[in-house]
Amino acid sequence: MMEIDIELYKIFYTVAKCKNITKASQDLYISQPAVTMSIKKLESQLKMALFIRTKRGVILTNEGSILYNYVKEALEILKIGENKISN
Repeated sequence: MMEIDIELYKIFYTVAKCKNITKASQDLYISQPAVTMSIKKLESQLKMALFIRTKRGVILTNEGSILYNYVKEALEILKIGENKISN
């Protein structure tokens, strides 16, 4: 099983949601180069492109779209768990 830092998935999720690396970096309060490096690291570890870069931002590849659905669900489940234990 591949060990990938969950933070990379959070960054991936935010970039996919924003469709723009600069906007995602603002939402995450980290630098744009750090977001870009994180996406490249995740793509390298998964050995596939997750985004198509365009002049207007980024678009998910087919593989990126599939991964996005699972990451979104996983992050939502984690949020539910956090809410349960804090109540």
